[in-house]
Amino acid sequence: MTKFTRLYESFQPNNYNLELNLERRTRKFSGKVTITGSLTNLDSAIKLHAKELQITGAIVNDIPAVTKAGKNDELIVTPSSQLIDKKVSISLTFTGKITDPMNGIYPCYFEHEGTKKELLMTQFEPFHAHKVFPCIDEPEAKFDLTLKTENKVEVLSNMPIKSQQEKKQKLITSFETTPIMSSYLLAFVVGELHKVSGKTKDGVEVNTWATPSHSPESLLFSLDVAIRAIEFFSEYFGTPYPLPKSDHVAVPDFSAGAMENWGLITYREVCLIVDKSTATSTKQHSATVISHEVSHQWFGNLVTMRWWDDLWLNESFANMMEYVAIDALFPEWKIWNEFASYESLASLRRDSLPGVQSVKLPVNHPDEIGTLFDPAIVYAKGGKLLNMLRNFIGEEAFVEGLRTYFKKHAYSNTSGSDLWAALGKSSGQDIGTFMSEWLEKSGFPVIEAQLKNNNVSIT
Repeated sequence: MTKFTRLYESFQPNNYNLELNLERRTRKFSGKVTITGSLTNLDSAIKLHAKELQITGAIVNDIPAVTKAGKNDELIVTPSSQLIDKKVSISLTFTGKITDPMNGIYPCYFEHEGTKKELLMTQFEPFHAHKVFPCIDEPEAKFDLTLKTENKVEVLSNMPIKSQQEKKQKLITSFETTPIMSSYLLAFVVGELHKVSGKTKDGVEVNTWATPSHSPESLLFSLDVAIRAIEFFSEYFGTPYPLPKSDHVAVPDFSAGAMENWGLITYREVCLIVDKSTATSTKQHSATVISHEVSHQWFGNLVTMRWWDDLWLNESFANMMEYVAIDALFPEWKIWNEFASYESLASLRRDSLPGVQSVKLPVNHPDEIGTLFDPAIVYAKGGKLLNMLRNFIGEEAFVEGLRTYFKKHAYSNTSGSDLWAALGKSSGQDIGTFMSEWLEKSGFPVIEAQLKNNNVSIT
């Protein structure tokens, strides 16, 4: 596939002020986004990402602009006169459709007391935010979100609600400004939901949500795990949970197992709903999924990969850290036995096949991103390799390196070399050279031992 040029190289957004009007019954939405940022070149048109959106108006620095579609889901914005300042404010109005494929904005169907109902929710990872609003669907920025929805519904997003009012039979909800974060982490859920709530030792509000087809009691186990996981990682990483709240939402229709949207984690219902009759194995699955997504609030959200070729920085680490946390929270489960029998074997089976991908792969185009999410390689093998590294340098050096990494790179983007530098400093080892072979090559070494004449021969 032809290598493409990242749009972020020509325009760096720092804030999106996004207003969306959701018309659930007609399956349509309309919106306005004002993007502030900096251009690197005044002599070229501004390029954004947009897909399946109808642009109805465009203004750049109070100058009317025209838009047209380009290649690779690009939206080309051309002001009617020459810009004189590299700092720009781009205002766009647009319309779009709410569709059933489980990305962008889509409906989730459920039934309660014989009545068919639905939620509206988002799924933007890896590259679907630009199906909802024009943006640079790559790097980091802050987001101010306002949603106009129908009345008598819960409206959730990454941050706490700043204001909410009813106006002309619509509910208008504005949220606090997000931290700097990747566009794929922006999220919202709208509909009939109920919750159970608690707080961490540090006062972080934690809520687990479900549709009314599930009882409040079925959310208590997941609430307990979420609270304790946040407390564990805050201490382990030496970095407090960075947001004022953490919502965990069980949704009826979801293409993934769960998604780590910052402050608004979404799950398949089977991963969050646990009742008194649930088997221990199912509780273990629920707890590890919750722990995985909570660890992402640091690895992936607070500090995230600069580009998708370092997806392992998110997923391999979360795979390993879910077991580290659950071993601490539920030592009676002996969860590392599960790691050995499931994660390790799954990775070895997959990694023994010819032509299998390595943990780290170059990504030359956003269309390639979806191929990276191999659960046996990027998740299981990557997690196994990082656990190998953890045992190689020792727990004390490993934790010290992670704490240095988060302290230095909070609210920014990194590559693997940044993590290796932190772990190298804490351990006194050349971690980058050691780990690159394991991450960038597929397959695994096979060691054979033979005993002959009381001598062991190893090949």
